[in-house]
Amino acid sequence: MKQRQRGFTLIEMVLGLAIAGVVVMTIGMTITTLLLNYKQPGIQQTLLQQVQNAGYQMPRDVQMSSSMTLGDSNGFPVTINIPVDQEENNNYEVKYLFESNTLKRQQFDSSANLTAENVITQYVDTDNTTFESPLEGLYKLTIRVSLDEETVTAFYEMQRRLTAQDS
Repeated sequence: MKQRQRGFTLIEMVLGLAIAGVVVMTIGMTITTLLLNYKQPGIQQTLLQQVQNAGYQMPRDVQMSSSMTLGDSNGFPVTINIPVDQEENNNYEVKYLFESNTLKRQQFDSSANLTAENVITQYVDTDNTTFESPLEGLYKLTIRVSLDEETVTAFYEMQRRLTAQDS
């Protein structure tokens, strides 16, 4: 009587190893991709938040201003005079300036004493960030922030509100 042998043939073994190899390779590539790119959405989100901070704070101060002085060729430092009431002695001043790659907001009281200092935006590409006034009363902020290989650029237009002395 002839007995049947149990086990796998060579073809079945090779085919099983090939399928297992493809599955392991696919899983390995997926894990590698996830590990290499997990930071990218976080960096983009951080940079977007940085430009939005500047796009929120600077227009608020510009809208409330009675006068502004732009600095160097890129417009910084920007000095903004903000009235509190009809008395000029009560006005305060806000200055936006760069410290290395950080955009800061300094607030001074009517006696020119520093009363507050805030970091508005970090990771600023100061060579490509500008504040300009192409037309009287209209201001344009171009801000670019960079971290690692990621870059976000935003453009904001703003203008002063009309006051009683403007009309």
